[in-house]
Amino acid sequence: MIQDASKLSLEKALMDGVQEMVFIVRIDEGKMIYEFVNQSAMKKTELDESAVGKTFHETQSHELAERVHLQYLNVLESGCETIYEDSYVDPEGQLRFSKTRLTPMFGEDGVCSHIVSVVQDITNEVEAKQESVEAWKSLEESRSYYHSLFEHNADAILTLDLKGHIKGANPVVQNLSKLPLDELNGRRVLDFVVPEDRRKTLKNFRKAKKGIYTNFRVTINQKDNNRLGALVKFIPIKIQEVTTGFYVILKDMRELDQMVELYMESEKNFRIIAENANDVIILINHRKEYLYISPSLEDIFGYSPEEYEDKEPFHNVHPEDLDKLYGTLSAAIRSGDICKMRVRVGHRDGHWIWSELHGTPVFENDGNYSHMVMIVRDVSIQKDYETKLEFYAYHDPLTGLPNRRYFQESLEKALADYHAGGDNFAVLLLDIDKFKGINDKWGHETGDAVIREFGNRLKAGIYKDDLAARLGGDEFIVLLPGVDSVRSGELVMNKIRQAMMREWQLDDTVLSVSTSIGMTMPDEHSTLSSILKEADKAMYEEKNLKRQKMNIDRL
Repeated sequence: MIQDASKLSLEKALMDGVQEMVFIVRIDEGKMIYEFVNQSAMKKTELDESAVGKTFHETQSHELAERVHLQYLNVLESGCETIYEDSYVDPEGQLRFSKTRLTPMFGEDGVCSHIVSVVQDITNEVEAKQESVEAWKSLEESRSYYHSLFEHNADAILTLDLKGHIKGANPVVQNLSKLPLDELNGRRVLDFVVPEDRRKTLKNFRKAKKGIYTNFRVTINQKDNNRLGALVKFIPIKIQEVTTGFYVILKDMRELDQMVELYMESEKNFRIIAENANDVIILINHRKEYLYISPSLEDIFGYSPEEYEDKEPFHNVHPEDLDKLYGTLSAAIRSGDICKMRVRVGHRDGHWIWSELHGTPVFENDGNYSHMVMIVRDVSIQKDYETKLEFYAYHDPLTGLPNRRYFQESLEKALADYHAGGDNFAVLLLDIDKFKGINDKWGHETGDAVIREFGNRLKAGIYKDDLAARLGGDEFIVLLPGVDSVRSGELVMNKIRQAMMREWQLDDTVLSVSTSIGMTMPDEHSTLSSILKEADKAMYEEKNLKRQKMNIDRL
């Protein structure tokens, strides 16, 4: 009686008390038959009590049965315990990852009579590892962009700690200082400034630590005791909004200083230099009359100096940049400081060129403003590069759609507007049904093509003011501003489904692709996290309905 009670207690413990999936398989005349399946296994797979007494092929799909049978056969032939990792789809349609331990059990005759399988769910560990790999790839890309901007910048760039000690320098710094990197590291940046400019440098460094960033002129000592003029600016290095150090941008001003010096000595010498400069040099007086325009104007902007002088000042500056230009120049005249700005300047043939303008106000001996020396440089290539960097930071490289970061910022704003003024919206979460099967059958190249086409169709299936983004993998999300009813959201969902139902022709491959969509709308308690969770829940409810319908159709 006691033995029977122990047996019942042990069976109950195996059935209800073990979180891992447990299967006991009996070896009967070469057949492998389920003899025991615990509750955890029934919940996490499509097996139930009717599986007991049946073989793998009687309870599983042919592909899965073959795969499982092969693992058990290896244990049976070797007589040794084995561990392997695998994946499966749970009853909710979610891909899960597992680690399985198969242990052979032998009778008194030394023959294997049973194999015990204990299956541990390792989905969280696998996903965490995948996320870590993706994060590392993103970090490596960011490092590459930073390295390119830092190492190949035309200006000298130093990195400083909060005490003003040098922690790094690009090659231009080493060329200017004529010192190797190991002699620069650890030294104070003040050590390279001439004594008479150290007070000014320290003052601007302290201002930068308070969040005030200005351009200022200093003279720098080189290793051979030569001096050079530089325009300096401190730029903060921030990690999670905390300033941890500074970049120091040093622009070599020797060429410009020489130009100004030659101009002051002789207008003729100034013209010789200006006419051979790649940048455009313009002198304009306090009455906005042109005193001089260098011939390089025609090479860059298509106008000859003569025809340009006959037009209104700044006639070809983009209308949206004019107020900023006049404001910056006026501020420079009032303060007497050099100014710098970027504006769009029109080429004669009609296109716009991003240009960097340096303006130096010149004053008479009595202190009255005389004229402005402006140097204008074409920076369109640099601007394009910066624009691309900004695009990559907020967009998915495979589809060109906004990425998770862009979408979260947009959703945060929509949620804030909703809580503040009741501006309604809806969120749709989508994924591609059975996408893993597409990858497994046709390969990742086809999988990528499906994701790209899915993104294109999704974008075409929504309205102009809606925002579609890719969260990662085969998961996409849509923000529908102004949607104030479930019915309005369903109209968009149906439009998307119709776009996906059209034939998928990828090169020589014809595919059948469908999507599951979950929709949610905010309420007074909604947060960013809760909205995403509700959309995810709604999407998987739709998947379950599809699965149930498929099972009914099979019957």
